Amino acid sequence: MEKKEKVYLTRDEGDDKIYVWRKPSKGNWSPQPLKDDGFVTYMREEVDMESVDIYTASQFKKKFGITIRPKTKKCVHLPSNLLNSEDYKLFSNNPKRKK
Repeated sequence: MEKKEKVYLTRDEGDDKIYVWRKPSKGNWSPQPLKDDGFVTYMREEVDMESVDIYTASQFKKKFGITIRPKTKKCVHLPSNLLNSEDYKLFSNNPKRKK
């Protein structure tokens, strides 16, 4: 049985990026909506960028097989091996990853 990890997914309004929020080292785990200038964006109090991965919506669907709509926050359980893989992440130091 493959190991799964609880994460939060968010997609800001008017943005093609999906943010995968993993358990932070401290602070509130669940990102909260911020409403600035009429747009909905999500952020945590303590931003630990080591625990946030960013994908374009199309690459996220290719890797995990799911998508979420803009202005959405969703708690899901995703396979740990896919979460730990650098493939398709928007930012990665691994030059051999799939883009």
